Amino acid sequence: MNSEAASSARREFRTSLRLKVACEFSAVRSATLVVRDWLAGNGLPEADLGGWELALVEAVNNAVKYADDRARLLPVIIEISCGEHDVEARITDHTAGFEWPAEVDLPDTDSESGRGLFLIKSLTDSVSYLRSSGENLMVLSKARAASAKEVLPDITELQNRLADTETALTEMTTELASSYESLVALFRYSSELGAHTDLKDFSQRLLKDLVQIAEADCAVLRLISPDGKRLDTLQVLPSSENISLPALALAGTTVSVEIGAARNREDIWFGPEEPLSADDPLRAVMPVGHGVCHAFYVANQFVGTATLGRLMADKPFTAAQVNLLHTFIDFLAIQIVNARLLDERTVARVTRRELQIAADIQRSLLPAQIPACPPFELSAACQSALQVGGDFFDVIPAGDGALLLVIADVMGKGVPAALFAAVLRSTLRSMPQLFDQPGELLATANRTLYPDLSRVDMFVTAKIAYLDPRHKKIVTASAGHCPLLVWRPGATEAEAVGQTGFPLGIEPLTRYAQIEVPLPPGTLAMLYTDGLSESRNEAGEMLGEQKLLELFAQTAVQTTDPHGGKKFLLGQLADYCGQATLADDQTLILIRHNS
Repeated sequence: MNSEAASSARREFRTSLRLKVACEFSAVRSATLVVRDWLAGNGLPEADLGGWELALVEAVNNAVKYADDRARLLPVIIEISCGEHDVEARITDHTAGFEWPAEVDLPDTDSESGRGLFLIKSLTDSVSYLRSSGENLMVLSKARAASAKEVLPDITELQNRLADTETALTEMTTELASSYESLVALFRYSSELGAHTDLKDFSQRLLKDLVQIAEADCAVLRLISPDGKRLDTLQVLPSSENISLPALALAGTTVSVEIGAARNREDIWFGPEEPLSADDPLRAVMPVGHGVCHAFYVANQFVGTATLGRLMADKPFTAAQVNLLHTFIDFLAIQIVNARLLDERTVARVTRRELQIAADIQRSLLPAQIPACPPFELSAACQSALQVGGDFFDVIPAGDGALLLVIADVMGKGVPAALFAAVLRSTLRSMPQLFDQPGELLATANRTLYPDLSRVDMFVTAKIAYLDPRHKKIVTASAGHCPLLVWRPGATEAEAVGQTGFPLGIEPLTRYAQIEVPLPPGTLAMLYTDGLSESRNEAGEMLGEQKLLELFAQTAVQTTDPHGGKKFLLGQLADYCGQATLADDQTLILIRHNS
């Protein structure tokens, strides 16, 4: 700088203003009005005041828009310096910054960015953007009018500038109006999220709003089927009885942009230059014009497709309108997830209630107390692996001091197993004349239950025993059930007694053999279900029949009554299983001749 220029710079008097603006849109307007009043006080004409106000609004809004969580805690700083010949503004922000484009021209009508930079450039003489880590500086400057010639640019240039600005402002106004409608609709939908709203009604209202705001003529919404194999139609707008869109198999050969969008996970556009295929089902709704198909996901899981169509061949959808499609459908996807979660919770509540009912049924089947049958003493236990199992036992007075012992295992769990256990119990109790003939009792029960069991593809294993105190014996018959275990005094081993036979529900005319087993004093006998022999330890090893016989013999030797025997045997089984989860129900009836 020469000495004359330096002297001139020292003589120039400049005033300045510095504002700290909170990093939020609501603070921008009031801050720019303060700057406008300050510039007016420094003699700027009205024409320049409006330009500076709009340029500052765009610059500060840009800083707020791209601020992350850290930057929102720091203020945007506006510094205005006003001299005799020019005005300079400095805007400091704390965003990540951006690359200033080489050319700042009016963007295309469907572009989502660039209008603000164009306005700033148009309203000032020079713009510079200094980007650094954690802080950026935008410097705007414009000369002050010194004469009419300097104030008024070339008329042609002014007209061009005015036309460009009017175009940008018109487009911004249109977009703002559309955004306002969108926000109103989205706030309304937000209030319904998580509510027990009918999905079909919700999606229809949302789609109608989307069609109106995006200036579309038609729309199609499809959702993935529960089995994940096809796209089912949920909504078609405008609705018509003459339009019926078939389901689309995802693995099929149907030519469809909806299948393509789902497979490629990207939007597919179509229009006069790239029309829908003649075989595409969408042609029934949108035969000509422009359209876009959007496949949407929740947590990376495919949910469905949404397609907007416009019948005018010269009016494609803009990027802003496609963004509206994405936003609206995101809200719909949230509601779909909420509806599915609600259904799952409802099913879970129903299932819990069903299990509770089944558990109540199962408990009601078990004897409240075991009748006395001297000289025999009895003890029983029933442990379910789950809340509801398929095992049950019954002890029924059979006249002359005798007892009918029943132990059974219904295939399956839950309510069906509990119900069939109840039916079997009632069936057996209804035939007291056959209590002393276990084989005939099983055959009759099988004929009675076969139609119902075979219809639902279920079966029951059961063992029935007639305990005769007068003759000191037990008469048993088995329908596919575990054998009777017997240990006699002086024996080194226990023995498994009895034939198995077909389970109930397999063949309608099955005959069941019965055997008599004497029970002299000191004998221990046990009826049980396969949950005992099939117990598994932490290594997954099964106990087995032979090991159970050994544990049963130990029980007979080390205990003197069935109650103590029950505790001992169940304790041995628990020690064998360790921390392993009980895999099957365990039911047993112990009989001891103690006279």
